[in-house]
Amino acid sequence: MLQSCKHCKQTFEITDDDLTFYDEVSPVLGGKKFTIPPPEICPQCRAQERYVWRPELHVFLRRSDCSGKQILSMYPPVADCKAYAPDEWWSDAWNPLDFGSEFDFNRPFFEQFRELLRTVPVMSVSVDANENCDYVNSASWNRNCYLISGANHNEDCYYGNFVNYCRDCIDCSFLDHCELCYECIDCAKCYNLRESQNCSNCSDSAFLYSCRGCKHCFGSVNLAEREHVFLNEQLSKEDYERRIAGLELHRRSRVAEAKTFFNVHRLRYPHRYMVGEMNEDVTGNGILRSRRAHDCYDVSDLEDCKYCAWFHQSKNCMDCYAWGFPSEECYSCMEAGGGCNRVLFSCVTYNGSNVLYCYQSKSAHDVFGCVSMRRNSYCVLNKQYSKEKYELLVPKIIEHMQRTGEWGKFFPMSLCPLSYNQTIAQDYVPITKERALSLGAKWSDEKAAASVTNETIPDSIHDTDASICEKVLTCSATNKPYKMIPQEFQFYKQNDIPVPDRAFFQRHEARLKKRNPRQLWNRSCMKCRRVMRTSFAPERPEKIYCEECYLKEIH
Repeated sequence: MLQSCKHCKQTFEITDDDLTFYDEVSPVLGGKKFTIPPPEICPQCRAQERYVWRPELHVFLRRSDCSGKQILSMYPPVADCKAYAPDEWWSDAWNPLDFGSEFDFNRPFFEQFRELLRTVPVMSVSVDANENCDYVNSASWNRNCYLISGANHNEDCYYGNFVNYCRDCIDCSFLDHCELCYECIDCAKCYNLRESQNCSNCSDSAFLYSCRGCKHCFGSVNLAEREHVFLNEQLSKEDYERRIAGLELHRRSRVAEAKTFFNVHRLRYPHRYMVGEMNEDVTGNGILRSRRAHDCYDVSDLEDCKYCAWFHQSKNCMDCYAWGFPSEECYSCMEAGGGCNRVLFSCVTYNGSNVLYCYQSKSAHDVFGCVSMRRNSYCVLNKQYSKEKYELLVPKIIEHMQRTGEWGKFFPMSLCPLSYNQTIAQDYVPITKERALSLGAKWSDEKAAASVTNETIPDSIHDTDASICEKVLTCSATNKPYKMIPQEFQFYKQNDIPVPDRAFFQRHEARLKKRNPRQLWNRSCMKCRRVMRTSFAPERPEKIYCEECYLKEIH
């Protein structure tokens, strides 16, 4: 069934399998099934609606609405919500049920949910069991880390997202079990790697793309189990070391030259149509050990899932972003995991079941339209009911939502207390302020930069000392001020890396642009002409090969 998206007007398909899924996850209450209707907007626009609820690396200092102390928060001071520090949110000093209200059948549900979301305290940042990590979000079990998000079990890591089980890594994205890595993307089990992407088990190398098991290599593509390779040319150990010494990569200008050259060099070689291993019947990119996972990105161990991103160890889920570990039969969720089952149209749900239209629900079940539930059950708009009354009331509310046209839709952007351009929505679906406002989202106008002293950043790390950490630097891309933390400088000094002349967010955006979009196109293999679904758009310059042709080429 083809349908025109009500937001972007693009045509999208709703398959028979999709309709079966909607029917399977539709809630049953009071002996009656409340069928979830097919979506009216396309998968990309549905993802955009969810993205606006996740800020990740955008964090602010504000006053706690509980204690009044200064806290770190993903909600800026101007956000229309009450934010408590995590320890305050979990404390017994307050009760989310104290904010409960009767459902008003004369008003739309979303209008009433908006009022509740503005009243009930929410957790300022999502953190747990960190040590010396004051400026992190969506991060747990870390030690001595700074400005990382979607990150767990790290030590001495700074400026990154989706970095897990890593040590001494800076300016990296989507890293797993790595150490001493800098400006790396989508790498696993690597050591002392710089400026590289899509690599695993590589060490003491720089400027690699799609390499496996390599060490002491530079500027090379599609290598496997190689050593002393320079620009895809095999050299002796002595010749390789001579070439590397002449690069002067301790200079920022020489690193920039190497980046420019390598971006052209890698286009000479074929690129695999998707990143993935040990899969069966999948489409998307960045997929591991999954079966029947379609249009999914940065996922692992999925089964019968569709339109999911950064989602893991889950079954029979659709339209979900973030977490899993595990989740089952969840639909239209932003961050659901830790044992979630049948969570629908909700944000930030941990270990929940039969959760509908809730925000920040922890270990709750059978709750509807609630905010900040903690091990509660049978609640509607934060008001406690008996099981029998809950199962009588919720069907009436759903029928009311069917009449108002709300049932089966995710939270409107207008409900979110976050600004569009301060969330991952702007990372993955960048739009203008005018477009964001037309969608009902908020927008944060950046303040003009204060006058900045034009400190000169030395080209070479050899000419730079620790006093630079005391200075206010000016970003070469935006002319905005930024500073460097001492741990960061020490890393550069010890590893002969020049000090960056761009602020953190500009470096973060540059890494994002190197990753493929979360979208698929039809494109023919440039070797055998087989048509495949790939995240490389047809107009892109890379030579795209199907799996079979790619493996023949590199082995």
